[in-house]
Parts: sequence; structure tokens; C-alpha cells
Amino acid sequence: MVTLSASFSAALVVEDFPSLESDDKMEMPLVKHREVFDLAQCGARAFRERRFDEAISFYSKAHNLRSGDPIILSNRSSAFCLISQVLRERSAADSEYQPLNGLDPTTHAELALKDAEKVVTTHGNSPRPYLLKAYALILLERYQEARESLLAGLQVDPLSHILQTCLSDLDRNTNAAAGARCPRLDRTDDFECTLCFKLLFEPVTTPCGHTFCRSCLHQSMDHGNKCPMCRTVLFIGPRTYPISVTLSNIIQKNFPEEYAERRSEHENMTYAGIDLMPLFVMDVVLPCQKMALNIFEPRYRLMVRRIMEGSHRMGMVAIDSATGTVADCGCEVEILECEPLPDGRFYLEVEGSRRFRILRSWDEDGYRVAEIEWFQDVSLPEGSQERRDLIERANEASELARTYIRRTRETIRPVGRARHFDLESIPGPRDPEKFSFWLVNLINLRPSDKLELLRLCDTRERISLSLRLLGNAEQGCRVQ
Repeated sequence: MVTLSASFSAALVVEDFPSLESDDKMEMPLVKHREVFDLAQCGARAFRERRFDEAISFYSKAHNLRSGDPIILSNRSSAFCLISQVLRERSAADSEYQPLNGLDPTTHAELALKDAEKVVTTHGNSPRPYLLKAYALILLERYQEARESLLAGLQVDPLSHILQTCLSDLDRNTNAAAGARCPRLDRTDDFECTLCFKLLFEPVTTPCGHTFCRSCLHQSMDHGNKCPMCRTVLFIGPRTYPISVTLSNIIQKNFPEEYAERRSEHENMTYAGIDLMPLFVMDVVLPCQKMALNIFEPRYRLMVRRIMEGSHRMGMVAIDSATGTVADCGCEVEILECEPLPDGRFYLEVEGSRRFRILRSWDEDGYRVAEIEWFQDVSLPEGSQERRDLIERANEASELARTYIRRTRETIRPVGRARHFDLESIPGPRDPEKFSFWLVNLINLRPSDKLELLRLCDTRERISLSLRLLGNAEQGCRVQ
């Protein structure tokens, strides 16, 4: 608890109850006034002789006769505060040789606060009740409220030297106490992850007693279910295993700047910016195309976990057969469903959305990340003849596609291997580019042909090419 300074002792003096001669208004009968005056005098004498229990008893009797009197309440509050302070400072040896009965220090402080608050409410035009209230709040270790009480008193009397001094002492003592309670820790290896050798972020302590960053342990367990330090078999799931809250709070409080850097680093890996994209190198995916994926490689399992904590989006690219390297463009896919399997694999359902070009790429934690730029078909001015012709062409292609789907269903129904064609999902004619990719997805194409269509930026040409391919596919169905 904060030590009360000598400045507060100025408030802990008793005021004399007005005598019969000085009480001009005579708000009570003469006999009753004399009785209250005598009790207040006895209470003041006992207070000055530090017999605080007796002082409280006298002031309580006076209060029963004259309820709500600010002088009696203030004097009783002072007595409650001082007896609480004396009890707190009493040594253990004194308590052993001379045990005391009665209320504890906290209860005395609460009673002092109650009396002081009554005086503030009824006679808040003097700084003394605010000082008494602050004293009681300090005894209760409610330092912020004590400071607010002193500030409220200064609003009543801005020139009060006692209030100014007490406020200064309170601020100095509370700051010193806070510093003593929270010493600055040195940055040691105890706060470092033994896997990434950085400050622990979201620390997780295993049953065998070792602590790692949650993401580091998760990545390690993609390769096995043993502790990276002692090789104990771990029957835990790092994704759902609880963070060591106490250790995390200690790290954040003592190393705020470094922790902020670790948080930013983690978010940059998890929430890739609009110009950064984690890449899944497997196949060419077109916008509007849906497909299922089975993620089993450790590097891609790590990538999927980070994506699911962030944007739920990644880039799909293929190896260009012409160059033998990663293709220069790909398609962003959104993860519609993600089912984690007991063995650590993920079953995903994804759908293609936007196209992008790869400006540069690099490896990060085993998987590829690329800096990209988005691109789309050359847009035609709204209301122009070219755009009206394109929309008309898309409408014609839509009808042909519906006819193709119906015929295909009738042709291959007996075989029992019909592809799923959803007529309700056909994009409207106001978005010819999206419709053109939906049309392309009706046809089974080689990866190299799909890559060329992905690079193509002419919507009309893509629709025309799709219709030719549909015609060829329909003839194949008829031959069967």
C-alpha cells in the first residue's frame, strides 16, 4: 500500500463543535444542544489523546442526536481513518502480546469513506471533506479515486495549499510504488523461442515444460508429434492448445516494442496485403471454377492455417510447360470450406475469383509468396456500341450453353458420370468477362490451353473460342 505522507495529517484534526453562544440559529432545543456539545467535546478530547475508539463512540452518540451534522461526521471520519492507519501499522509482535478485538482496518476505512461522502454530498463547499475522502480511499488502496477526490476539492478551492501538496505527494508515491511493483526485466533467453530464436509470440507451454511460439510449435508438429526439445510425444493440438496467458502478459508489459514487431511480423505472414499472395503451385484455375483440394504437405498445411486465420484467400498457379517454371500469371481462389482432418491434412473447397500477374516471388517458410498485380479484360465504355454488341453476344452464348448442358445431361445420363452443371449459377449478361470464364469452365481443357485463356484479355474472343470448343465437345458426345 502507498505510504501516507505527513501532508494528509493536516486533515486529520478535529473541529470544535460550536458552543451555545456561537450558534446563532439555535436549530435544536437548548438541552439537546448542550448534550451534543458535551459529547463532541469528549470526542475531541479522546481524539487528541489518541483514544480513537472512545472518540468514535462519543461522535456516534452525538450523531444520533444531531444526524447529518458535517462537523460530527468529519470528526468521526478522521477518527475512523486514524484507527485504520494505526491498525495497519501495528507490528506482529504487538498483536501477539496484546491481541485486539473489533473491526479490521479495511472496515474502519470503509466507514470513514461513508462519513466523508455524506459530508461531500451535503456540504461540499469546503476542501476538508474531499481530503478525508481521499485519505479513506488511499487506505482502501483505491488510488485513482483518491486522486479524483483531491481534484474535485481543488475545483471547490483552487488555492488550497493542503490539497495541492497532498495531490503531489499521492502522484509521487503511487508512481514510486508502481515502479517498485513492476521492475523492468532484462531480455534473456528465457523469453526467446528455441525454434525461431525470436521473442516468444503467443507462447505455448507443452506438458513436458518447454515453451515455444504457438505458430512455431504448430509448424514443427507438421513433421511429427514430438516436442522439438526433448522428443516427448505430444498429444496436443497447437492450434487449440491454450496460450500461456501470464507469460504472454509479462512479455507484452516488459518488451512492448519488440512484441509489437513480432505481432506485425505475424500479421504480415497471416494477412497478406493486396499486393502479396501466398501461392499453391499445382494447376491452372480459372475464375468461377470450383475444385476440391487435399492439402497434405507440411509447408502447405502451414500456409493454409495462416490463410484461415486471415483472408481465406490464396493464389493458384501451375508450372508452365513451355518454360518449366512457375507460370507468370495465376488466379486468386477463395476457400469456401476447410475441413481439418485428424492426421493434420486439410480438405478444401475453393473457387477462382481474380487474375493476377506475378512480378516477383520468393520462398517463405517453405512455400512460395509472390508480389503481384491484378489484371482483367480490356473494358469497353458503358453505353458504347461495342459493349452492346458484346452483351448481345454473351446472351446468345448463354442460350447455346443452356442447350449444350441439357443435351449433355441427356447423352451421358445412362453412363452415370455426368458432370455437375448448375444452370442457376450462370452470370448475368451485364458481366461478360465473368460469363466468359463460366462458359470456359464447361469444357475439359488441357492446362496449357487454360493458361492461354487465363492470359487472354479479350472477352469477345474468349466467348467465341469457348463456343467453338463447346461445338467440338457436343459433336464428341453425339459420336459416343
